[in-house]
Amino acid sequence: MLVDTLELCCFVPSRLDGRALEAVVTLAMADGGAPLDGRAVVYVHPYPPLGGQLRNNVVHELSTGLGGRVAVSIAFSLRGAGRSEGRTSWTGAAEQDDLRSILDMLSARRLRLHPRRHTPAERRSLLAQLQARGFLPPDAADAAATGDPEALPLPPVAHTLLCGYSYGAMLAAAVAPGEYPQLGIDYALISFPYSVLWLLALQRRGWYLQRLATTVCDAAVAFARRRAAAADIGEAYVHIAQTLLVSGSADNFTSIGTYDRWWSQLQAAARQAVLALQPPACPETAARAVDHALALVRVPHADHGWLRREHEVADAVAGWWLPLHMQA
Repeated sequence: MLVDTLELCCFVPSRLDGRALEAVVTLAMADGGAPLDGRAVVYVHPYPPLGGQLRNNVVHELSTGLGGRVAVSIAFSLRGAGRSEGRTSWTGAAEQDDLRSILDMLSARRLRLHPRRHTPAERRSLLAQLQARGFLPPDAADAAATGDPEALPLPPVAHTLLCGYSYGAMLAAAVAPGEYPQLGIDYALISFPYSVLWLLALQRRGWYLQRLATTVCDAAVAFARRRAAAADIGEAYVHIAQTLLVSGSADNFTSIGTYDRWWSQLQAAARQAVLALQPPACPETAARAVDHALALVRVPHADHGWLRREHEVADAVAGWWLPLHMQA
């Protein structure tokens, strides 16, 4: 299938304090104007003081590989990174709001342009580009022209992948799936900074780890309950978050042995949560629930930077997530 893509480079406001955040939004549709299914990917880059920003090598490879295969793809620079305003916080709390600002826009189907960085004339020009390329039906253009003067329309989204790398994985894991149930959030967490989390988040290290463990355990329990209620044909579909953890065996900050012990702890906690259900779930159901909630990929001899190994990360993420939601 031929796909047409349109890339918008813009600035959007953070919901925390209105700081301007640099963003690259890629829209895609099938050749001939047929919309792609309602999938979106949001990329979250590594630590800004160490050079992390939306043009990071891994983020670039991921966005290149996935950008033309989903309806919306958004890479953005956190505060203090790239051309974004502001400074990096000590605990990641402000950056969480930067990320939620992007998710708010996906949920509302409105890409809010920063009023200090974009004039009304620029917005009208962007609207004209969207319509001329077929990304905006005429009726939607009319509604947009008379609506929010600082927003552009976005397509509907039913499944969203939060794809975080290093520090970005920490931030992505901080967003609970229940915060945006309409977006159907899944997680791809690359080179999670487990052993240096204390440096990136200070006293909130335990909070980040617990948030991720809760997401995995809740997903496993929800899967087991769904299987137990499979006979109830009237049960409404509810998205169950799935998480992929990708790490290199030669990571510079967290050894593969440490990763393996942590991953085993996550699996054990999820299994215990399923087995504690009433009525009790059988061991086979518990095993399947854990496998559904958490997928693990170890890449031999890859380090934290993934230099010249970026395609392996992109292949692992695309090969795992795209088949999950073939019909969005």
